[in-house]
Amino acid sequence: MEIRAVRESELEQVIELSCLAFDPNGHERYWQYVKGDSSYRLPQTRVVVVNDRIISTLRVWERRIRVGTSLVTMGGIGSVCTHPHYRGVGYASALMRDTIDYLRTTGCDLGVLFTIIPEAFYHRLGWTSLPLHGFNLTYDSATRVEDSSEWQVTDFNPETDLDAVAALYDLSSAGQSGTIARTRAYWDMAPSRIRGVFPTVIAHRNGHIEGYLNYEIDGKRVTVREVEYRSDNPTVLDALASHFFRTCKAQEVEEIEGRFPAQHPFVERLITRCSGALTSTKDTAMMLYAVRPSVFLRHLIVQWESRIADAEETFPPLTVKLPALNNQQAVLRHNSDGTLQIVPEDADAVDLGIDLSEADFWKLLFGEIGWEQISSNASVSQEISAFLAVLFPKRDVIFWSPDQY
Repeated sequence: MEIRAVRESELEQVIELSCLAFDPNGHERYWQYVKGDSSYRLPQTRVVVVNDRIISTLRVWERRIRVGTSLVTMGGIGSVCTHPHYRGVGYASALMRDTIDYLRTTGCDLGVLFTIIPEAFYHRLGWTSLPLHGFNLTYDSATRVEDSSEWQVTDFNPETDLDAVAALYDLSSAGQSGTIARTRAYWDMAPSRIRGVFPTVIAHRNGHIEGYLNYEIDGKRVTVREVEYRSDNPTVLDALASHFFRTCKAQEVEEIEGRFPAQHPFVERLITRCSGALTSTKDTAMMLYAVRPSVFLRHLIVQWESRIADAEETFPPLTVKLPALNNQQAVLRHNSDGTLQIVPEDADAVDLGIDLSEADFWKLLFGEIGWEQISSNASVSQEISAFLAVLFPKRDVIFWSPDQY
């Protein structure tokens, strides 16, 4: 068995294996993931070779993701598959372990994947689920639609609208934990278009695009993939919601779903106008792996220092032992000058006195939970608890579905 990067002469084997595992009609799609991706390099396709034959493979997509407001380098892992005749032997497990080493050598801080098989396979390899919250809303055809002369909602035109949409995404997503940083090349590449990254409609006023909505109708169900808007002009969401409901009525939609929190301002507008039943959902298919735990945590220091600087109270020097990531302990040190450090150990570090699992620590880091939600179970001083509450506020975590990857 040999595990390595694919050779160019072997790419057709990889494509055929992907077709066999996932979609017999996906040949052109899988080739576009290679030929149509300007960021693609051969080492990103990892393979297991036995007797000169590729029998297992996966793809790494190098992207940047927001954890809180910090951007960290991630390796998105996809297309993990093994030839049916060779499954159950451990080839995919060996390939995944080798891929972590690859991520480490390429400078990735975080591994991300979305599993379509039971999570237990990846749990055994050290991966942890990060739940993504969503909603289902039964559409009521009697829903009221309010027209607005202030906004125009029109179909998205990539030839004329893409630059403005890309700029709006950068502005809107900067404060959204879990979002992917999209370079201009990202918008242009074929894989992004295949996954439906383009908006369906845009909302503009006086020639300026200030909001957009990405949705897909499949029979009686519509999936809201993404919505972005200028936060200083939230009325644009009313125009987008009105357009959306008109479309639902015209297409005889019965169910609306989305994989982002129901507390999002757009969803709140849908709920206000629609009397249908709302159901909260939770998807645990997103999984994380801290490739270089200490380096990863150091990337979060700038946002933490900013929160301390903006806090209403000041904190003395202190050190706190953080929960482990991949069994690697780290200590957060707050210095007298207000700066922070991540160090391997400190004899004076205060233990949180709480059995916080790695899964809960990931939720804390992204903002899925805040320190105040778990502080009552900790045995630390009020001063340290207040310090941690500043560092770890509750946030809405959003990973837009077109970003895989």
